[in-house]
Amino acid sequence: MVYLGWDIGGVHLKLSVLRRAGGGEANLRSSIVPFEIWRDPCALEGRLRSMLREACAGREGRGARVAAVAHGVTMTAELSDVFSSRAEGVRAVLRACAAALDGAPIRVLDREGRFLAPAEAMERPLAVGAANWVATARLAARLASPAILIDVGSTTTDVVALHDGNPRPAGMTDTARLMSGELVYTGLLRTPPSSLADLVPLRGCLCRVSPEHFTITGDVYRVLGRICESEYTVPTPDGRGKGLRESAARLARLVCADPGDLGEEEILGIARFLEDRQIDRIADALRQVLSRLPDAAPAEAVVAGVGGFLAEEAAARAGLRPRRLAALLPAVSGAAWDVAAPSAALALLLAERDGRIALGPR
Repeated sequence: MVYLGWDIGGVHLKLSVLRRAGGGEANLRSSIVPFEIWRDPCALEGRLRSMLREACAGREGRGARVAAVAHGVTMTAELSDVFSSRAEGVRAVLRACAAALDGAPIRVLDREGRFLAPAEAMERPLAVGAANWVATARLAARLASPAILIDVGSTTTDVVALHDGNPRPAGMTDTARLMSGELVYTGLLRTPPSSLADLVPLRGCLCRVSPEHFTITGDVYRVLGRICESEYTVPTPDGRGKGLRESAARLARLVCADPGDLGEEEILGIARFLEDRQIDRIADALRQVLSRLPDAAPAEAVVAGVGGFLAEEAAARAGLRPRRLAALLPAVSGAAWDVAAPSAALALLLAERDGRIALGPR
């Protein structure tokens, strides 16, 4: 059996493929492809087809078709300003999926955790837009509750309370989640450093920063050695490379300087300070979520995402014990599938719905 989960974002497309032969171990593999939908929304269908071909090439052979039992779809791409409204964006994504993923049923996740047929999702677009966090939260809640989910992606962070095997969010829309602390617009790669700090340490003083689009947090974590070049999966602000020297040069521009003006240690100092500020930003949201819980605060945080190390540190600052999402499912093999947690969760939840895999207590 094969289940596929798709998470269609504004800058990345994520696909997770769950395979299980007979009663053997389930294997879950995820792929992440950069795709800025605002540049060419009409290209989405072709990109999805290409990802589907690549997904089956490794196991069935190039040119084969994936014999999928079902495709699960969730999205955040509808928020892109290439679309005049979120409803228009949802329908555009669904049309691309219907054209590209032919041959197997498609189920679209809504904010209540239900799987809708595409026709119903087209009729209720706002019920399925920006619902990818629901998939991760529902999976995490089944595996560990009470707990708090912290999923740090390339652009945003989700912070969701988990209790009695279910997510317990205070907000359901993006706006409500921003107000509640459950959605934080900060991530590993795309966040402008000037949104994290107005001042950075420099030569024993504090220096104001430039809010121009000179650099992003991908440069911070390249300079710190937290990510490698292949993990810097978004375009650079200046269109230049993703090596250490190029990232250091962009980060120096935050204070309107060239690398030669500052020196390696000063650039590292700025990067370390920005990492600390970003972890504090996530920890502050975590404390806000914890403050609303009517019961005793949980002792554990389930962490996921490409910025999982930021989630772990934020959890520790809030007094929680972090555990990686993938470690909670030892019966499912695969290389770091929790970096694409929403798409992976979709595949697992679909398989459980059909009785093909057991995820734990309901």
